Amino acid sequence: MKSIYLDYASSTPLANEVVAEMVSAISNNDFGNPSSVDHEYGKNAYELIEDCRKDVANLINADQREIIWTSGATEANNLAIFGSYEFNLKNKSGNIITSMTEHKSVIEPFKTLEKKGLRVLFLSPKKNGEIDLNELEKTLNKDSLMVSLMHINNETGVLNDIESIGAICRKKNVIFHVDAAQSIGKIPIDVDNLKVDLMSLASHKIYGPKGIGALYINGKTMGRIAPIIKGGGQERGIRPGTLPTHQIIGMAAAFRLAKQHMNNDLNHIRKCRALFLKSISHIKDAVVNTDEVSTFPGIISVCLPDLDSESIIFGMNTIALSKGSACTSDSDEPSHVLKSMGLSQEEIRGTIRISFGRYTTMNEVSIAAESLVKIVTHLKMIRGQ
Repeated sequence: MKSIYLDYASSTPLANEVVAEMVSAISNNDFGNPSSVDHEYGKNAYELIEDCRKDVANLINADQREIIWTSGATEANNLAIFGSYEFNLKNKSGNIITSMTEHKSVIEPFKTLEKKGLRVLFLSPKKNGEIDLNELEKTLNKDSLMVSLMHINNETGVLNDIESIGAICRKKNVIFHVDAAQSIGKIPIDVDNLKVDLMSLASHKIYGPKGIGALYINGKTMGRIAPIIKGGGQERGIRPGTLPTHQIIGMAAAFRLAKQHMNNDLNHIRKCRALFLKSISHIKDAVVNTDEVSTFPGIISVCLPDLDSESIIFGMNTIALSKGSACTSDSDEPSHVLKSMGLSQEEIRGTIRISFGRYTTMNEVSIAAESLVKIVTHLKMIRGQ
């Protein structure tokens, strides 16, 4: 018997419709190299990929020419940051702004640019994990070149006010990059309204395949950026390499489904969250690390003081959940996100992450909540609490 899957923030199962379209692409004559347009096989693959580019662009109200395929959101983040530096910022002195709640694929590239002479300013989040708009406005100055902030935090579910941040950056004429890996397909995104210059998109967080993602590059404000790898003229010379047709078809199918199911998905996970929190409400000292107003309902970060998350997860062995980010799950280093929010080492150690999705059932939510109550009661009894 498989365990109940409640780790949708790390990855989602492939939708049946996505699998069907990918299998069709692999099984049929869609194997041609989309760059080899001298024959029908290459032309067919090229046309399929361009249709998929439209599907991805439609979900965020972009032009298809503004979508560049990548291997995922991590590469998209690196391409956005290093590509902007090489094309726009290399010969400039100034500062670039991010926060310590970002994904490591943003923080680490920024630290690399710091070694190249740019000053990196890290914003401190509010206690609830949200970026403080007042602090951002105070930090931005005439020397600011770029701001990179995520939409939905992968560890806590905190939802940043990207529209207000975009307006501030546009007013200051500062490049604005958004890591939307966790938000794409889950909440409405309109890049024009958000005034975004660059946006990283993922597929496997929204029922599509792993190994494929995209970078939106605003054609009006950015035009283009420099490639970070060399080897060909694909993707307007921005991202060389032979494109994986079947994965792109899978990503586009997932994005079309997301647009169709978004409202129902959102309503469903709100109900999952409400049931889970109600079911564990009598656990003494249990604390949700964020507030309801500024949090995406699909992710719950729960702190159980004086307990160890690894013991909790081990005890809940029939439930698939996590301590936090999947990218740092094999590290003993305390969560940099929770640390920046002011949590102590003990509070971080006692934090688990539960995340819901399209296929989560209410019965599974009830079973998971019951399992958490049971293991917490057991662990506290062992500790004599």
